[in-house]
Amino acid sequence: MRECVRRSMESALSLPVVTYSSVLELERQRGEMSPGVVMLSWKDAANEASVGALKVLSELVPEVPVIVLAHKNDLDLARTAICHGAKGYVPITMGFDIAVGAVRFVLAGGTYLPVDCVLEGRTRIEESRSSTSAVTARELKVIHAIQQGKSNKVIAYELNMCESTVKVHVRNVMKKLNAKNRTEAAIKAQLGSPRGVGMPNVGRERAICP
Repeated sequence: MRECVRRSMESALSLPVVTYSSVLELERQRGEMSPGVVMLSWKDAANEASVGALKVLSELVPEVPVIVLAHKNDLDLARTAICHGAKGYVPITMGFDIAVGAVRFVLAGGTYLPVDCVLEGRTRIEESRSSTSAVTARELKVIHAIQQGKSNKVIAYELNMCESTVKVHVRNVMKKLNAKNRTEAAIKAQLGSPRGVGMPNVGRERAICP
């Protein structure tokens, strides 16, 4: 499969593609290359080693975007990949032209998710909102700041509130979105935002989340 991906992507992108059997092999030869993007195959996404590989890559090539090449289209797996640093989640079941478009989008600085994952995420959020109170305007400002990577201290300064108040807002948002941590809350809020989804130029089968 690696050789198939290599030849296909090399031809479509007109860029050299190098394959490795493992993250360890890539680590041993790290000094010999300067990659623009890394594609990581998740054969068994439930395996802790898959998530572990993402963590290693985030330290090994921190400035290089990583795309997870998954064997199935699943919202929870996509969320896990993004939460652990991936910039794209591409199921092998999607069309090749769409996959190439996803890689190009990630190379350009975007983050890619399949549209059905996005729609499923919206459905889950709407169901959650129907049983909880809506996010307030103040909480929305806090979650937008979290999406920008700002710390509680910075958020408190910019929104003119105490840091302890920011923490309360973060806890409330996490509860309302049924998120385990602030990163997951930021992702769920992004999936639930109509402005968080755009259509790729390569077709309408999949959506892109910038």
